[in-house]
Amino acid sequence: MKIISRWMECVVLMVLLAVAVYLGAAAFHMEGFGPDRSARPLYTQLHQHLEGFGNAGDDRDPVPTVEFPFKNIYDDQGRKLNVIAISAPFRGAEHELLYESYRDAHLGLLGISSYLEFPNPIDNPYEDKYHQERKHDYPSMVSTWIHCFRDPGYTLQYSGLPLLMLTEADLKNVDHYKPDPAIPKEYDFIYICLDDNEKCEPGWNWYIRSWDLAKRCLEIMCAKYHLRGVIVGRTNCEFTDKCTGIVKTVPFLPFHEFQQEMQKCRFLFAPNVSDASPRVITEAMLYNMPVLVNKNIVGGWHNVIPGVTGEFFTSEHDIETALDRLTNPETHYTPREWFVTHRGLEHSGKQLATFLRTNYPQLNYPDTEYAYI
Repeated sequence: MKIISRWMECVVLMVLLAVAVYLGAAAFHMEGFGPDRSARPLYTQLHQHLEGFGNAGDDRDPVPTVEFPFKNIYDDQGRKLNVIAISAPFRGAEHELLYESYRDAHLGLLGISSYLEFPNPIDNPYEDKYHQERKHDYPSMVSTWIHCFRDPGYTLQYSGLPLLMLTEADLKNVDHYKPDPAIPKEYDFIYICLDDNEKCEPGWNWYIRSWDLAKRCLEIMCAKYHLRGVIVGRTNCEFTDKCTGIVKTVPFLPFHEFQQEMQKCRFLFAPNVSDASPRVITEAMLYNMPVLVNKNIVGGWHNVIPGVTGEFFTSEHDIETALDRLTNPETHYTPREWFVTHRGLEHSGKQLATFLRTNYPQLNYPDTEYAYI
């Protein structure tokens, strides 16, 4: 009888579990991804259990290690803070489910503009369209927003959220990127525009790295200034023959190899527009390389100080003015000194920590001195 009783208990538990899954899935299906989520608690509790966080008595780390488009935020001890950042549009239903589970586990949620124009409309025609189809309203999903824009725009400006103008690239550890004096300068510039395909047809990287503009500028850089350069990517692409013999292309490079290749160059060329503060700008500055940056870039513009950290240009029509300054031996740029003085964990990291303490009263480590993403 005991065996039969235990067997019946197992059957009942299995039936209850099946009902829970069915009701949770049905609730999600009926509600879509709207603001009213009151019918989902059973599903969410099950999902939390499977994810391994948000459970009373769980001795594992209560803050999950997340993946794109989510990001963890860490304190000065390297501990995960209980605030999760949404850094890019969702790509599928699995990201919607993860968002639900993080929110229902009472984790703080923060938005950060570190991907194209997010959360504003994205211009790149090669970008994933899932978030548009689902009509996601990302500012409504979070409590604060960190942005990189000159003008936050209507979406953020009228969201009612506390805003902080800061980029992920501002949080670099300056001690991890120091110029290696043993690496000689072999080239004048480096430009990064990774391959999209084998035929060099327009694609995501083509658009975000402004390849069309870059080709027009390369004509001037090679023909008039005879600059030697390295292009990381574009290995199957054709561009002006005026660069033949002085500009080389290389495929995608592993991180450490890329860092060494970059240090062989005197300055960084970044014609990018739809780019939210590319980290390569910060890395170049920390290697004491001035940066030549498109003035219309979405993010990272705040680190370009003409005559100090680099120069701005907007097109092939005004790049010569910037190149005259960059190639003038009497112009003395100090990008690393400027960045160390104004950015990095010591400055931007403390700014982020203060923002988190102010807006997230339940922060698990409120004594953190600085934070990074």
